[in-house]
Amino acid sequence: MSLTIAIPTYNRNNIFRANLEKLLPQVTEECRIIIYDNCSDIAVKDSITDLLNSYSNIDISIVTNPHNVGMTANILKCFENCSDPWLWVLGDDDEVAEGAVERILSDIKRHKEVHFMTYAWDEDSFKNRKNEVVTKGIDEFIETFETFGAVLYLSTSVYNMNKVVSGMSFAHFFQSSYAPHLVMLFMSLGDEGECVYSENQIVKNKADDTPDHLKWDQIFIYQLTLLLRLPLKPKTIGKLRKRLEQLTSVWSIYHFIFTLTFIEYEKGVTNKPIVFYGEIVRSFFYLDRRLTTRIAIFFGHFVIRYPFLFRRIFSIIYKISKGKEFKPDTNLRI
Repeated sequence: MSLTIAIPTYNRNNIFRANLEKLLPQVTEECRIIIYDNCSDIAVKDSITDLLNSYSNIDISIVTNPHNVGMTANILKCFENCSDPWLWVLGDDDEVAEGAVERILSDIKRHKEVHFMTYAWDEDSFKNRKNEVVTKGIDEFIETFETFGAVLYLSTSVYNMNKVVSGMSFAHFFQSSYAPHLVMLFMSLGDEGECVYSENQIVKNKADDTPDHLKWDQIFIYQLTLLLRLPLKPKTIGKLRKRLEQLTSVWSIYHFIFTLTFIEYEKGVTNKPIVFYGEIVRSFFYLDRRLTTRIAIFFGHFVIRYPFLFRRIFSIIYKISKGKEFKPDTNLRI
């Protein structure tokens, strides 16, 4: 076997089944599939029994956790239990592109010594990647990706396990960063490790088609600043910080304030919203040094403390600009 295709999943049985049906015809004898069911309400194996029988020639196994261990812990299991040279961790709600497995198998044969390969998937990566690019060392890798999302998106990347496994302990320690896969890569690259940026596509991002209640909370993204605590060279941390600063424009303070204004908290709670707001500002938005952001943060403390004064006007603004009602319960889910 050359490649393990690991699929962590939780409570997305129908979506996962549909995507698995598109993956299975592409799988060859060089691959195995391992499904990590994170204690779904309905066991995944019960939803795909007929598929397993139809593709009995394929090496497919299911690992069912006795308890929900959380998203990142389940992702780490994919790395821990991989016995093949290469690992592709595929999201359960991501549709496999035509010819994806064949493309990966071809690429790993051409790039046997690289640590990591990442494929195009969004507007920025399709626009900027005209040809395949190979980077050397962690600094060049950090400088090359278009946006943080380009490498954070798990399903677009393939890992050389012999190269990245040395970073496994750091991945566990920094699991709460919600990017343990990147921690493992960062800690293994050093000054010589090579990575490939491919202009080709292996998955289609179908997150918008996933029901809101099955999406994960965007709040976790704010934990990414924990990556700045990795024991890397000061110059590298400086480059990483600059890339994280770009996220404050994508997940802006204005969006955060707007959403917290509408969230309903349990009766009797008076300080939870403002405490939460303060924590996120200190841990994430401190990276944004623009004067307008500083002013918005100051104003936001007043808005979050007295949200009832602003909900109506915010609702009107949103409806005029977006043409629909604001849904606070789903606005921070991706």
